Formats: sequence, structure tokens, C-alpha cells
Amino acid sequence: WHVLDVLEAARIIDDRTSDDEHMARLEALIEDSVDIHCIADASIATACSSGVDSGLITALSKRFRPEIHGYVVDPRLGRSEAENAERTGRRAGVPLRRVPVDRNRFLELWPKAVWHLESDGWHASHVGLLALAEQCRTDGVKVLLTGEGADELFGGYKWQAESMRPWRAWSWPGRLFRSRRWLDRKFGRMRHAPFKTSTGNSSASERNLVLRALSPELNFLQTRIFDRLEPVTPLGDRAFLGACLYDLYSHLQDLLNRHDRLSMAASVELRVPFLENRLIDFAIHLPRRQKLRGRTGKWLLKKVAEKHLPRENVYAPKKGFEISSGFTQGSQGLLRGGYLRDALKWPAAAVEDLVD
Repeated sequence: WHVLDVLEAARIIDDRTSDDEHMARLEALIEDSVDIHCIADASIATACSSGVDSGLITALSKRFRPEIHGYVVDPRLGRSEAENAERTGRRAGVPLRRVPVDRNRFLELWPKAVWHLESDGWHASHVGLLALAEQCRTDGVKVLLTGEGADELFGGYKWQAESMRPWRAWSWPGRLFRSRRWLDRKFGRMRHAPFKTSTGNSSASERNLVLRALSPELNFLQTRIFDRLEPVTPLGDRAFLGACLYDLYSHLQDLLNRHDRLSMAASVELRVPFLENRLIDFAIHLPRRQKLRGRTGKWLLKKVAEKHLPRENVYAPKKGFEISSGFTQGSQGLLRGGYLRDALKWPAAAVEDLVD
């Protein structure tokens, strides 16, 4: 599957469907996908945070699996979303089980996460997901439904909205203050780095590192997506929709790979109902106004979620899957005399400088 093989810009610009019709269609598609993903001959549960995406999957799963329960990670340092997640559970009639993670548990799982990811495990939430997956295994749960994919499909990330800002010079009244020649030159440059997260918007050294690490096709895909959306106006809408599409390859691809590794480390299968073929096709052909309206991202998805989740959860500021840096505070000393120092052949003096 490739977005450029299925993307039809004409469907976006010709969309005259009412908000109510879009809402009904989206709700039906999500329900159908959840129904499909609930088919299993093993115990199934959901990962339920306090957010819209996993909360909506949890609420709709109840219709097809009345016995279903959910899990929420409950960090013992910093902010925990367990209480707000339980508000979603109560509204949906789905019991939630807290998975506590204290500092000792974090330090126990941290090296395991690095091992299974085969990387530095830079995101503290990796440990939280591994803790959740191991709890599922202990409870006999084999399948876990999650909400991944919704932010990419429906415009839930801040940087997607920020991709619109550089293109304001072409909108009214900005274009009145620029010559056509200036606008054409600037367009030629920005076309190759059209999104907030484009590699071309990084420093020269960062660009070189990324270009060496990633395939050239992924970097040039940004321009190809932007060009395919040429009929979409204004340019800010075109950049926003393009950023959402590009995130399916950049951000989401990496996210799914990491999460799959961590869940399978505990022999738990992650399923992602938002990433169903008909649902993807519907989402990528929505106009910008159905994804970002005013300052509200995932506008259409949130309107559907209003029917199933507490309103305060639906419109709460997006916080992501956080685990406090307090879990790693003071852990620099683990480098002293450890395997990492030996494997990398670091001099003892260099390790001391790093720790200090």
C-alpha cells in the first residue's frame, strides 16, 4: 500500500458532505473496524489512556466484547492519567486495571526495553508499554487494542497545524505585500520542505545525518505528497493535509515498529483498529476543515467521541504518554563499571566525565 497510489485530490476539493453525514460515516467505519479487530479466540483487552483515541476504541469494544477490560499505566512519579482514564472506563462501562510503575520497576524494565528495541530506548514511555504488556501476559491477555494511527489520520499533532504557518504569505491579505516573483522563488524553495517536520527545515548537519540514515525515497516523499495535493487550496490546507499523510510514513511507521517489539516481548499482539483500509481511505480524503477547525485538532473524531466519552476527556489538552524524568534521575552512576562501558570500550576517565 502506498498513499500516492490511492490519494485522489479531487475527492478532497469536491467534498460537499455535511458535518453530520461525515460524523455518521466515521462512527460506522470505526465500529466496523473495532468489530473486526475484536475477533479472537483468546482473551482480549484495550490500552486505555485518558485521551480520545484509545478511549473511543475502548468504549466501542464494549459493544462487541461485553466482558472486555482495559489497562492504564499508573506512574508513581510525576503525572498519572489513571484517574482520568477511569472516568472514560466508567462512562463506557469498562473496568480498568492500573499498572503501577515505581522507580524500581522502571529501572528493572529499562534495560529490557533497550534490548528488545535494539536502540537506546530514548522515550520513557517505552518502559510503561512494556510494563503494561507484561501485566497482560500475567493476566492471560493475548490481544491488546490500541488507538495508534488516529493522530496521523485525523490531524492530532501540533506540528501538523504548524505546517500551515509558513504558507500564510500566499493567503489573503499576505500576498498583497509580496511580488509575484518573490512568491514564486519562495514557493520553489519551500516545495522541497513543505512541512514543519521536513528534513529541509533542520540545520545542515542534522540534514546530512538524516539523509545518510534514511532512504532518499522517504525524504523526497514529502515533495511528492505536496505535489499530488496541488489542487487543494489554500496552500496552508495543502501543507497541513500533506503533513498528516507524511506522518503515516515517518512518525507512525517508527511508532508501530517500536510498540510491536515491546508488546511481542511479552507475547502480546497489538491491534490498531484505526488503521483499517476503509477507515484510512476515508480519513486521507477528508478536507482540512474536518480535521482542524479553529484550534481544535481531530475535530471530526472528537465530535464522534462526544457521544461515547466524557467531554472533559475529549477536549483536554493533548499530553501524550508521559513518564517523569524523575525515574532516571541519578541513574548516571549505572555507567560506572557496567556492561555498556565495556561494550563501547569507553575509557574509565571518559565515563567519570560523563557521569559528572
